[in-house]
Amino acid sequence: MLYIVEVPISPEPRRLIDEMSQMRTWLDHMQFQPIGFRQASSASACRVDFTDEGQAKVFAKAFSGQLLRPTDTATDLPLS
Repeated sequence: MLYIVEVPISPEPRRLIDEMSQMRTWLDHMQFQPIGFRQASSASACRVDFTDEGQAKVFAKAFSGQLLRPTDTATDLPLS
């Protein structure tokens, strides 16, 4: 399962750099290993992907984010 956390971020470049750095420092301190970072469809949010639901919930709480509905990564793969 993939657990996606959507976190509000600043559209201002300088603040965005600080916010992303703060998230990375926090993740390293907690020894959490997300599998991806990306911008959400809204420029004022980013999405962080986890394979561990507990880590996703703690991260969401720490950064005022929300845990989106989990997805089954197997169903996200393209069909051949």
